[in-house]
Amino acid sequence: MKTSEQRTQDILERAERQKAVRAKRITLTSVLAAGMALVLALCLFLFIPYNTSLPSLAGYADSPYYGLMQKLNVLTYRAPSYSNNFQRFFGGISFGCSGANDEGDMGGAAPEAEPGGGLSGSDYAEVTDNQESGVIEGDLFKRTNSHIFYLNAQSHSRSYTLYAYTIAGEESALCGSLAVEPGENRTFRGYAGSAEMYLSDDGDTVTIFTSAWNGEQGRSETAAISLDVSDPANMRETGRMYVSGRYVTSRKVGDDFLLVSNFAVDDNPDFDEPAQYLPEAGAPGDMQTLPAEDIVWEEDASAARYTVVCRLGEDGLDIGGHYAFLSYAEEVYVSQENIFVTRGRGVQFEGADGRTYDEQRTRIACLSYAEGDLALRGSADVAGTVLNQYSMDEEDGILRVVTTESRSAFGVSGDVAYSSPVGRSASVYCVDLDTFSVVGSLQWFSPLWEEVTAVRFDGDTAYVCTAEIIVLTDPVFAVDLSDPAHITYTDTGVIAGYSFSLVDFTDGTLLGIGYDEYRDPKIEIYEQTGTAVESVCDYVFEAGMISETYKAFFIDRANGLLGLHVLDMMSGANTYVLLHFDGYELRSVLELPLVVAGEQGSTRATVVDGYLYVLTVLSEDFTAVSVADYTGGAQA
Repeated sequence: MKTSEQRTQDILERAERQKAVRAKRITLTSVLAAGMALVLALCLFLFIPYNTSLPSLAGYADSPYYGLMQKLNVLTYRAPSYSNNFQRFFGGISFGCSGANDEGDMGGAAPEAEPGGGLSGSDYAEVTDNQESGVIEGDLFKRTNSHIFYLNAQSHSRSYTLYAYTIAGEESALCGSLAVEPGENRTFRGYAGSAEMYLSDDGDTVTIFTSAWNGEQGRSETAAISLDVSDPANMRETGRMYVSGRYVTSRKVGDDFLLVSNFAVDDNPDFDEPAQYLPEAGAPGDMQTLPAEDIVWEEDASAARYTVVCRLGEDGLDIGGHYAFLSYAEEVYVSQENIFVTRGRGVQFEGADGRTYDEQRTRIACLSYAEGDLALRGSADVAGTVLNQYSMDEEDGILRVVTTESRSAFGVSGDVAYSSPVGRSASVYCVDLDTFSVVGSLQWFSPLWEEVTAVRFDGDTAYVCTAEIIVLTDPVFAVDLSDPAHITYTDTGVIAGYSFSLVDFTDGTLLGIGYDEYRDPKIEIYEQTGTAVESVCDYVFEAGMISETYKAFFIDRANGLLGLHVLDMMSGANTYVLLHFDGYELRSVLELPLVVAGEQGSTRATVVDGYLYVLTVLSEDFTAVSVADYTGGAQA
């Protein structure tokens, strides 16, 4: 028998064992609970669905931009690509499955600059073929009576270069150059049409407009850069400012610039950062947001992008007014008093036959700049789409617009919706700019399924080329707009090819630049008679290639000259061809061989005192001027 001490000791030992067991159980339970909590947290992290509802903007209700922000919220919100974190982190992993896809300078130194060479007394001479008298358009080159300035804007990241050449016939030479840098945290977007320049009336100032990428903020901007070129051997930058968005176009009227850019809002912008969703303008580091009253938008806006219009003073590039149009496109026409911007949109309507139709329409907003500021006058709505700036023209308070109308029938068969094309054709509309109502029209006048390929207005006549591009045949119409209530037309009938540009030319003729039925470049001369538009003659470049950039063509109406850069697709030779129309036929009066590396659309030319000057890009760092006496055919 155990003693009392032994029994006490046994009790204590059993108690210790039970205590140890309980401690183990508690530890195990705690570990299991912690593990389950971690598993639960991991499951919640991986599998709780993302919130895909539209973000609330209630906190911005007092902002003057609140309505605009709500519209942009709808247009820009993009739900997460994955429904939860598990799909985000592991959705692209293939666990041993087969069949997984893998996504996967030219030689030669530049001529030395000639010293000195100020431009005092050297008058500015306009060389760009402008649409409106007195409304100057930008280009890659401008000139005075003594110098030609040419902008090499081929670079995608490095500086542009402005070159100055003397005008001295066969003795012409490079006399100065200036590298224009993109600025801190910025790069230039040097593709075709992304840069243009102007020259002041006294020949002392060049102003460049160009697209630039702001790497710090991750957005496109338009830079306006002012240069002092009074001494071509010592050109220098004197100032710059920026406007939100990619460069679209510009004009110079008197001492002011009218600048147009296109600002696209990124998906899911941060509405605490106005620069992400509102246009800005101003000097570097001091860009100001456009006020709410200067932003025009409508409830049916369908795209989160702005067409931004700014008025800038030539002296110092100070801002004299601005507007931004949400969801508007890039087709801009500037008359001698007004700026017209367009917005394409699709609409549905019920036809007389009871069917529902889809139709493309264009809203045209009008800004007046005639009083020294910008003022919104109103807007008009016409059927169809506008091809380009040459499809619009203002005359005596009437805006004339040429459009391509297209229509489809919409319906439902069972559970499937369908859209069946009905037709496409050209139309002309006349809009009274006092009431912004349509006061005359000529609808669907071209053959069915043809679209507008070129337009040119000349007084009360609108010349319109239409074509079904695949077929490569067209008529050219002369539309009489002298009485908007009774619009009539004559045409050429079906002819081979089509024109992508129509130009009023010498002695009342019409110049068509385009292609023949084999898609070889074709230059054609038209003449309007009492009963028809007739083709007088043409000139075809067999196996050739030309630019469709209108400003790349040299046009001299007074002397019946047309110049263009032609690439021979068989030999690879580049040639600048000068054609002359003598009233009966087109003939080549000069063919100047070119050494080029840049795009054909960058070639420019002018004639001064019987000499043809052709400016071309040799590389991102070099350009060349080729000179020829076109009257005698001698080349230098």
